[in-house]
Amino acid sequence: MNRKKRSVPLILRQEEALYRRLPDQYEKRRNIEHSIQKRWAGYRGELALDYFLDFLPKTTFHVFEDLRLFTSGKTFQIDTLLLTPHAGFIIEVKNISGTIIYEGNSQPFRRILQGKEERLPNPIAQVNRQKIQLEHWFHARGIHDYPIIPHVALSSPSTNMDLQADPTVPITHLDETIERIQEVYSLYKRRKSFELGRISEKLVERHRPYYSDILGAYSIPASTIETGVQCPECQRYAMARIRRLWECPFCKTRSSEAHYQAIADYFLLFGQSMTNKECREFLHLSSRYSMTKLLKRSSLVVEGETKGRIYQMPANIEKWLK
Repeated sequence: MNRKKRSVPLILRQEEALYRRLPDQYEKRRNIEHSIQKRWAGYRGELALDYFLDFLPKTTFHVFEDLRLFTSGKTFQIDTLLLTPHAGFIIEVKNISGTIIYEGNSQPFRRILQGKEERLPNPIAQVNRQKIQLEHWFHARGIHDYPIIPHVALSSPSTNMDLQADPTVPITHLDETIERIQEVYSLYKRRKSFELGRISEKLVERHRPYYSDILGAYSIPASTIETGVQCPECQRYAMARIRRLWECPFCKTRSSEAHYQAIADYFLLFGQSMTNKECREFLHLSSRYSMTKLLKRSSLVVEGETKGRIYQMPANIEKWLK
């Protein structure tokens, strides 16, 4: 049973919004583009794991994808968590090309790709930290002695592994991962059984999506961001509101929905709430009345009355970007 489905990471959508609203020659665009490519590669690796997870017995394995929880004053994120009545599994997916060399738990991974060698963060140490943090999270909610088994999965089938020491955490390619998890789970079937309903509800209830101060993360001033409604055809930020439609003065493209991406971009870049005035300024719309009608039709969650209204970022930001 899939208790929490995976979605495109919000930080990825934030970086994409930042990239498309920076001037073409801006010096940090290359770094942002590189980060976007890495995040998409990681996300596709997680989606590849999801395909194999569908082969697990749905009555036994409860699947939680992309969980972010808070414990001991810190947040932590888990790519994939599997819960069964007898044990849980944390799966950390890594998209690593080339040959990885593992020399021991305390050592960084070394990767050789196209004749060049580099050091990579140790995913075993990472997934072990997640295990400890999840145990703390469980203990704080009265859940004790629930076994949690960490696992590292490599999403690229062409990755070669040179294991010079026995890893304390299993490292497998995706097509081997499900079989290994079932083998390990069989060792726990006779142990104490836990009721998953209560644990599952708490996990979903306490999930907190990550929202980044993306401008601060890249030290980019707000004044650098290109404002306005982007033309879906020629990509210029110049569309004007004319008779209930957005029209591009350059290519004459018209759209009734171009403002959705612009509003989504505002939320992604400047915060999870906005006022009518902030939205008008960002969209280059002078009429408060017209802006109010647009926002009302957009069905955003709103707090406050009249001029004090605050509009909240929608949970389904993906629909707005589409």
